[in-house]
Amino acid sequence: MNSVNGVDALPSGNQHDFDSSRVVPGRNCDSCSLCCKLLSVSELEKPVGTWCSHCPSGRGGCAIYSRRPQTCRTFNCSWLSTPKLGPEWRPRISKMVIIQETPGHVAVYVDTGNPTAWQREPYYGQLKTWAGVGVERGIQVVVYIKNRAICILPNKEVDLGTYNAGDALIVRTINTSRGRDFEALLVRADDRTEEHQGRTRLRPQPDDIAAARAA
Repeated sequence: MNSVNGVDALPSGNQHDFDSSRVVPGRNCDSCSLCCKLLSVSELEKPVGTWCSHCPSGRGGCAIYSRRPQTCRTFNCSWLSTPKLGPEWRPRISKMVIIQETPGHVAVYVDTGNPTAWQREPYYGQLKTWAGVGVERGIQVVVYIKNRAICILPNKEVDLGTYNAGDALIVRTINTSRGRDFEALLVRADDRTEEHQGRTRLRPQPDDIAAARAA
């Protein structure tokens, strides 16, 4: 990493810090195509965690590259666009794709073929460090394994189970007799109250991401 434990790789809330339209000089996808497996593409009706039918499994490349959807054309993972994410975070090496989807949401998509990749070092230690910084900045760090979401907190991980479109994640600080603690709650889309409005939606929708990039 280019910074201690990757702390500075977290977005600060400044749009410039998570602008995925810029690519770090010297970095490219090469033969990596992990995003074509882990992410959903609404235009192609492609779900999360399965290889795109237009991508040769694990060999890179796109059979419809010249007419690929706009979502694919504008997408760069955070390793491509964030200088302070070191070479160990290259998706083909880490088996993870990081997306700083909004100023308050860092998503770590884990290869379903390597579901414990995020628990290995140096990744686990860096995720915990990001979580510690994140709770102070109002940034959530969430690991996704297909439709399963795990919120990374400074002192623990909370398995939120299966998420659905429109669900919201709330992270709270709790003062206990043993000191400061944290809790993460998943609020279902059909169980939203006024109290929960404005909270970060789990897995922001494509329109949200596009709007953030255009801001």
